[in-house]
Amino acid sequence: MKTDQQFLEDRLTMMGSEGWLDLIQDFKNIERGVKDINTMNSEKDLWHAKGQLHILNLVLSLENVTQLAVEQP
Repeated sequence: MKTDQQFLEDRLTMMGSEGWLDLIQDFKNIERGVKDINTMNSEKDLWHAKGQLHILNLVLSLENVTQLAVEQP
């Protein structure tokens, strides 16, 4: 079974890969589009965008959160 430290180190290794960096860039591009309220025509569109932003922010902050966890004693 993997230790918590190994799990976090494996995650950071993954985040250094070209594939991860490409994914993050794609998510940042999507995030810019989702934040454009001019594309929303209804309250339903607004709630949908809010959900998308929640998931995008979760993934985009994962590296920082992981780094903080690694630095914890």
